[in-house]
Amino acid sequence: MRSEKEKKSITKSIKLSPLQVQQIEEKAKEKNLTFSSYMVDCAVHGNNSITPQMAVRMQELVNMVLEIADSIDSTEYIRKEELRQKAHDLDGLFTSVSPQEKYANLEKKMGLFVEGGLSLWESLK
Repeated sequence: MRSEKEKKSITKSIKLSPLQVQQIEEKAKEKNLTFSSYMVDCAVHGNNSITPQMAVRMQELVNMVLEIADSIDSTEYIRKEELRQKAHDLDGLFTSVSPQEKYANLEKKMGLFVEGGLSLWESLK
């Protein structure tokens, strides 16, 4: 159950043009959010925030990377540890920082993950 601070009990109305409504609805649909949820998300977290759905997908990615690391033969210890470190770096995205910081970290760390991941992927083929 939500606390009193989390309960949504205030209604605000805003004036929008039909074009603005259409654009907002399209962007909300892209993020799999309702119109209202998207507006709140943009106002509170900024337009580049990580949505709950994105966070779930990222956590699934971290879990998959850890599973792959566990399945690597012990003779490939260095690669296994590199992969574990990359998973740890990605997992750090879910600490309590602002959504903008999470987004910046995600961009930075995904680049690092792709760089190291490609060589690892090639070696596993």
